[in-house]
Amino acid sequence: MFNLMSVEVCFSVLLFSWFFLMSMLMIYLCLNNICFVFSWELFNCMSGSVSFDFLLDWMSCSFSGLVCFISGCVMIFSLSYMSGDLNSFRFIIMVILFVLSMNFLIFIPSLVSLLLGWDGLGLVSFCLVIYYQNNKSLAAGMLTVLMNRVGDCFILASISILLVLGHWNVICLWDFLGFEMVNFFIMVAGMTKSAQIPFSSWLPAAMAAPTPVSALVHSSTLVTAGVYLFIRFFNYLIVYYWFNIFMFYISVMTTIMSGICALYEYDMKKIIALSTLSQLGVMMMSLSLGLPMLALFHLYTHAMFKALLFMCGGNIIHCYSGKQDMRQINSVYKMLPITCMFLNISNMALCGLPFLAGFYSKDLIVESLIVGNMNLFMLVMGLFGVCLTVLYSMRFSYYIIWGNDGSDIYNNVVDNDIKMFFPMSMLCLGALWGGYIFQELFSLFDMNIYMPKMMKLFVPVLIFLSVILSTSVWDKGFVNMKLGVFNYINSSMWFMSSFICYPMLNCFKSVTNSSLKVMDMGWFEILGGQGIFMLNKLMFFLLEHWLMLFFNCYLIIFLFFIIYV
Repeated sequence: MFNLMSVEVCFSVLLFSWFFLMSMLMIYLCLNNICFVFSWELFNCMSGSVSFDFLLDWMSCSFSGLVCFISGCVMIFSLSYMSGDLNSFRFIIMVILFVLSMNFLIFIPSLVSLLLGWDGLGLVSFCLVIYYQNNKSLAAGMLTVLMNRVGDCFILASISILLVLGHWNVICLWDFLGFEMVNFFIMVAGMTKSAQIPFSSWLPAAMAAPTPVSALVHSSTLVTAGVYLFIRFFNYLIVYYWFNIFMFYISVMTTIMSGICALYEYDMKKIIALSTLSQLGVMMMSLSLGLPMLALFHLYTHAMFKALLFMCGGNIIHCYSGKQDMRQINSVYKMLPITCMFLNISNMALCGLPFLAGFYSKDLIVESLIVGNMNLFMLVMGLFGVCLTVLYSMRFSYYIIWGNDGSDIYNNVVDNDIKMFFPMSMLCLGALWGGYIFQELFSLFDMNIYMPKMMKLFVPVLIFLSVILSTSVWDKGFVNMKLGVFNYINSSMWFMSSFICYPMLNCFKSVTNSSLKVMDMGWFEILGGQGIFMLNKLMFFLLEHWLMLFFNCYLIIFLFFIIYV
């Protein structure tokens, strides 16, 4: 146990050291307005050059530093959360591989080499989702990995089309005949990784992984990979008019769907996962409005308070013997007052209350939505999706913190574990001051939006009215009311798994099985190894037959000459 604890502490120190190194390097690159590109040519065939590129700019350094900071906090948190696990060393190795894959994705601008991080995230996430090794985890892991493989296939298709250019560096692409198809494939790949509609069902299913992994996945790693890919490709995607329109409708639908489904969910981790899906829709909404830096800003601020929210939920689950149903966890403020304080801060930052981390980014995105060029219906739907955040966050707090006393009594619930208190305190500082620090540090995150006073106050007033509405709605009589078919539809995420994901996966499975039988087990076997083996076998059989025939003829002639001569 001591060795495992020392290994986790060493990895945490290493991750925090990398965070400080990337922070210093980011400040240096920002002050001098420079970036570095390192290229190592692996091989050159005809006119195509395959190289391993490494991009060092302010965006990659800041994102890598944020990922390593949250990963270090997660490693310290897992010292207590995973203390009773028998496979702690395997868990540590997989988390390190997960962080390493994300850093490959961040720093590599070549689409071929980027598959190291892109596929690494999908493979390690599958191993982490099935970590507890039961049927439910296996089903969730298969849904996660197969849905992510759909995006991987589109990345491979775009790589094959970019063979026309002779290189795959995303920094210096140019327009050609099939470039629109490349952008479409990149868009679909980003949608699958960031779980946008219709690829949303795998994100709540991935909650079968341990809670520290969920804190890492839903804050800064797996689900943000699609948003980061969109930001890198944004200058190429924005050229086509269909990108803005299509992504705006998709993002609004994703935000509304996840918000409504969170209102009908009772699993604590799934509610937090659906809130992540809602905020991913807000990031995609910012991209569709032509504001990639605001999407990156919201990604940074969201990473802080979402990791804190998952850690608070994980501490409650850990202290209450693995219970995740909110109806069985009540009046936590009496047992875990410090955790409840952190939970309230992260929930308020998620709602976008003024002067918390989420306010600085979400307020700018909503104001850009209001002054944007769109019809009234989509504006109302976008604002409705933002208001749903307040509703399900207040419902979450009502059940967990201020609910009635439960029937179970827990005498060993403590709130003084330093291994949980320290990472939550670090992330709490990010949830409180992260938005202000990022806005002051990066001029790209500081926008001037000129609006009338009444319209400027519309967003805070909207949040305030949502809080009043939620406090009046989530009383004891309403939350216990059954809504029949609406409850069934929304608790199953609009049947997305049954009607969209599984048929799509079955379609890909049938195509690949047909390809396997026709090509790999069919023509390739006939024209390949098995065919060559059968041809050689036939040739040797014929040679053996003719050799025996010639040998018999020569033997008869030899005996004839001996007898008669």
